[in-house]
Amino acid sequence: MLKKILTTLAMTVAFAGVAEAKVTITCLTNAGHLTRQHEPLAKEFNAMQDEIEVIYAAPAKNYSDTHLKLFRGSATNTLPDCAFEAYNQLPSLARALVKRGQVVNLDELMAKESADWKDKNFTSQMLDLGRVDGVQYGMPFNASVIQYYYNADLFRKAGLDPDKFPTSYDELFAAAKKINALGDDIMPMFQYLLGGDDWGFQTLILQQGGRMMSDDGQSIAFNENNYHVNAMKMARRLVTEGGAVVNQSRKTQFAAFTEGRMGMWALSPAGARNAEERVGEAFDLRSAIFPVWNDKMGRLPTGGNAAIITAKDPAKIAAAWEYLKFVTGPKGQEITAKITGYLPTNKGSLAPEYLGNFYAKNPYYATPSKQYQRAGAWAGYPGTQSEKIWRDQKSTIRAVMLGKKTPEEGAADLVKIAEKLMKR
Repeated sequence: MLKKILTTLAMTVAFAGVAEAKVTITCLTNAGHLTRQHEPLAKEFNAMQDEIEVIYAAPAKNYSDTHLKLFRGSATNTLPDCAFEAYNQLPSLARALVKRGQVVNLDELMAKESADWKDKNFTSQMLDLGRVDGVQYGMPFNASVIQYYYNADLFRKAGLDPDKFPTSYDELFAAAKKINALGDDIMPMFQYLLGGDDWGFQTLILQQGGRMMSDDGQSIAFNENNYHVNAMKMARRLVTEGGAVVNQSRKTQFAAFTEGRMGMWALSPAGARNAEERVGEAFDLRSAIFPVWNDKMGRLPTGGNAAIITAKDPAKIAAAWEYLKFVTGPKGQEITAKITGYLPTNKGSLAPEYLGNFYAKNPYYATPSKQYQRAGAWAGYPGTQSEKIWRDQKSTIRAVMLGKKTPEEGAADLVKIAEKLMKR
């Protein structure tokens, strides 16, 4: 009898120990995002409960390095428990991890939430950013739809109304010419096409109502309806009519803008806080939605990343899901949006107690929330040569912008480059 009591007591103590044990999960992100937003989020989450501890692995350098680290981790069975993968690289990663049973189907976890949980928190369009082949492998965390920042003081000096930012490209170029006339030391606008990835190029395709890839993601579609030719014509117009400078680094142009020597700057809302800190009180800094060619069908590629779960242990999967729900939930998105300026991915975060009142008092930060319906997919190419494809395409686009190739020649080259390399 005594032996039975002692056995029962031991089991009770053991179960109590298990119940009280803290589950630790490790996540991966890149260096540019770690200290700015992930450390504050993990600190907040760890402080609000005592069952789960979130720590971050040594960060990747950037999105591309994150992608490579996850592929290496897959091959060596050293994946983290969760990670934040760029939207355009998620399809190739997810398809590879699915074959090895190394990524969690989040549809199954969402199905265990309350019946109205999904509709209360996300639009279908936003969830699509984390879907691959119809399955939810990623929860949308950061969302970045291109917008304009502008110097309202230069608008006034040029005879423009700072309360009426251009709503079409013709109006944009007309404003650029007036700003350009203010003097040789003033640049009218930033060119957004030749950055570190093809986000700018995809912007020119999607805003026409076009798409980058076929539905199955295996064939290019940016050449449908001459969208690629039209895009290259616009790339040339950015220089000839907009006065955009091609042979100058983004860093140099950003300095010109924040110092008050550039009228308009088109880039991610993720730069809102940085721009505001750099400008200070130097001039009247404002933001505005990005004009698109096709108001009805036009979309803008959504940069940013989705949170994925790559743990295998059930306890760690459950813990990672709780963390993902927090960082993509109303409070997590409030914290992220205020720190960075990113478009909040959770529609519940627009409530007054989260971002609603903040946006009402700070219209400069509210611009992303006005572009929800424009958020489109940031597509990726099949295979492992996406970076090589963009490097070669970038050289072609630069040649078009400088007038060294015609838009038609450049458009044809863009197709050849992609079709030659994308399935390697």
